[in-house]
This record gives sequence, C-alpha cells and structure tokens, in this order.
Amino acid sequence: MARIKDIVDKILATICVTLFAVLTATVFWQVLTRYAFNKPSAISEELGKILFVWLVLLSAAYLFGEKGGHMNIGIIEEKVNNHIRFALGLITQICIFGFAGFILLNGGFSAVLNGLSQANAAIPIISTGQIYMALPISGALILFYSFTFILADVKHLKKIISK
Repeated sequence: MARIKDIVDKILATICVTLFAVLTATVFWQVLTRYAFNKPSAISEELGKILFVWLVLLSAAYLFGEKGGHMNIGIIEEKVNNHIRFALGLITQICIFGFAGFILLNGGFSAVLNGLSQANAAIPIISTGQIYMALPISGALILFYSFTFILADVKHLKKIISK
C-alpha cells in the first residue's frame, strides 16, 4: 500500500506543480492584457479562477496525504496518554473518511451531474460540471489517503493488543 501511496503522491505533486505554473502564466497574461494593452482578457480571468479552484482542492488532498502537513490544533492530543491519543487519531480519520465520502465525493458528483448541462459564460467549451469535477476527485484522493492511514492505525492497534 505504501508503494501505491508513493506513486499517487508523485502524480498528484506533478499535477499540482503543473497547475500552479499554468495558473501563474494565466494570471500574468491577465495582468498584462489589463494594464499594458488596456483590454482585459475575459477568458484568462475565468481560466485563472478555474485553475485556482482545482489547485486548491488537489493541493489540499496532497497535503492531507502528507499526514501532519495539514493544519492541526493538538491541544487535547498533547494532554492525553498515548493510547487515548491513538484512539482520537483513529476517530478523527474515520470522521474525515466520512466527510470525504459523503460531502466531497457524493456531493461533488451531484454538483457535477447538475452542472454538466450548464456552459461556462466566458469559456463555452467548458461546462460547469467539468469545473466541479475537482470536488469528487479531491474527495476520492482524501478517501484513499484516509483509508491508508486507518489501515496503518489498525495494524498499530493489533500490535498493541497482541502485547
């Protein structure tokens, strides 16, 4: 499972870096057309927004996969013993798994299906559903990472019980 996670990490990191580079070029073009030519590009403005949404959602999934890279307020975790800390971590992962599955994956697919028939105003070849596709993709990635963390926690729990 660790090998699959490493492959997913590398692919996701490459996609995020690529999205960031394209976003940077798009925003640069938008600024150039707005201030140098005094004729802003509507396509680059909308494309910048779309790229930003995709970058944020995919980067959030990647950061979550780094386990510990995401924001964590560990006030309670620091004040309890290792067994309770482990149990809290497992409960947290189960909650994240539920959120990613129900809200991001299930809700994201609903948003995609509802938006497939709506064309984007500035870029008509892109539907709103295609833009929303970032939600279920991010949700699936977070589900994958959360599942790997839960498996690792269960293996650790088995070691504790067997001692």
